Amino acid sequence: MRKFTVMILTILLGTGTIFAGGLVHNTNQSAAWSRMLSRSATLEIDGVYFNPAGLVKLEDGFHISANSQTIWQDKPITSTFPYLNHETFDGKVSAPVFPSVYFAYKTGKWAFSAGFFPMGGGGSAVYSKGIPTMEIPIAALVPTFSTPAVPGAPSVTGYSVDMQFEGSSIYWGIQAGVSYAITDNISVYAGLRQVIAVNHYTGYIRDITLETTEGDIRADVFMGELAGEVATLAAGATATGESMTPIIDAGYGELTWDQAVAYGVLSSEQVTAMQTGLVGLGFTQDEVNAMDMAVAQQSFYGGAEVLNAKSAQLEGGAYLMGDQEGDITQTGTGLTPLIGANFNFFNSKLNIGLKYEFETKMDLTNDVPDGKGFAIGIDAQGNTVYMFPDGEKTNADIPAMFSAGLDYQIIDPLKISLSYHNYFDKNVEWAEENGVQEIDNNYWEMAVGLEYNINEKFLVSAGYLHAHTGVNQNYQSDLSYSLTSNTFALGGAYKINDMLRVNAGAYLASYEKKTYEYDYTLMDGTTTIPYTDSYEKETIAFAVGLDITIANKKKK
Repeated sequence: MRKFTVMILTILLGTGTIFAGGLVHNTNQSAAWSRMLSRSATLEIDGVYFNPAGLVKLEDGFHISANSQTIWQDKPITSTFPYLNHETFDGKVSAPVFPSVYFAYKTGKWAFSAGFFPMGGGGSAVYSKGIPTMEIPIAALVPTFSTPAVPGAPSVTGYSVDMQFEGSSIYWGIQAGVSYAITDNISVYAGLRQVIAVNHYTGYIRDITLETTEGDIRADVFMGELAGEVATLAAGATATGESMTPIIDAGYGELTWDQAVAYGVLSSEQVTAMQTGLVGLGFTQDEVNAMDMAVAQQSFYGGAEVLNAKSAQLEGGAYLMGDQEGDITQTGTGLTPLIGANFNFFNSKLNIGLKYEFETKMDLTNDVPDGKGFAIGIDAQGNTVYMFPDGEKTNADIPAMFSAGLDYQIIDPLKISLSYHNYFDKNVEWAEENGVQEIDNNYWEMAVGLEYNINEKFLVSAGYLHAHTGVNQNYQSDLSYSLTSNTFALGGAYKINDMLRVNAGAYLASYEKKTYEYDYTLMDGTTTIPYTDSYEKETIAFAVGLDITIANKKKK
């Protein structure tokens, strides 16, 4: 039962980054990116994020860029666990507004810049049916109790549950830095980004009901009543064992059942009742027949211990199967040092941009109202233990990132752009959970974009991006899974006048389906049920942005 609640809360933590970028980063940070997917060597205003060292190539004066994207994502999951009421679970993720704003002031060899954007997260997720890992522990009650757990108990034939979860996650980035032109061809950048993380999760699990041969009954009531019946059986086994103490004390411990009857120690009826009781405790008839009185007494005591443990397990399960609500807010801050370099050659036909973002150390702190942190059990003092204790901290370090880009003007109207990103996921603390490595290789991206100027005012562009994840099965869960993807983009830009330019674009990301094999262990601790979960994802987005240039007037 603990696994049930733990997995639900892993889901809540997993909204993370749902758009372009690594496991944590968003790199879809401008409308210009949305129309060509490769901006790591750009010399335009969105270089505040993509290539800040190249800002020295802007005209002297003020430059502003305001962008927003509207993004939708489908996350279907298919499970073959045989007792689920349905196989397909669909998560709907959306970000109606995904903003990014950039400022730069260029003067001579210097450029001063700032930016504000969602560097991680930025969307909200709704799971109206839950997901397999939430529902499988409930569905598993069907095979667990398909055979009556105690004589006279009803058999379980099905279940129903009302559950819903909503989550939002946003890592705001507030960035400032300085660029300097060492020569006409080489420039450098240094900056700092403040990351402000706010995650909010709400949800409920209600009315878990079991369909039984005697009618529908709430799961917590069913398991609570069953716990009482098992406890009664345990008390009976203990009492029977204690009733044999005079026999043992009198020196008859080595007598067989037949000898006990022959010596008048036990009646035939008593022997039959005791043997039936031992068979009910799980011993075979042959094992019972071979017992002497001392072994039989210890078998009753041992059986009582097993039953008491089972009763406690059922009581814990009943507690966790009760209605629960969650209302969890997590907040944290971190600082990211940034450095960059830009190289410009062949009369600006070739431009190379480099950027390195250092690892961001950050913890998230829980803010949870009383009783809404999701219970996972009760401690020895009788206090409820929560998965999300108020005030507890969780590591959420942001991996370091390296980006490299190359822009080349093939002919006057046509430019090709190449970008490469590497995210150093293996180096962060959470890459290994409880001694289990979850990441085999760093996440990386490679993109190519083409931009064609139809005339002085209008250009069109297109792009392709391949993103390759490096996680293994230990990392993947129903909501926080990472898949290799291919993204395609189209769009253009229109120059209204020397001061204003509009960018617009759209992109579609298709993710490779991944299927994993799992085994679910029932409450008896030995029976396992094999099944598979298949993860898929698709993202579509539209973007628009306005670039504003307020250039300094040149002296005549």
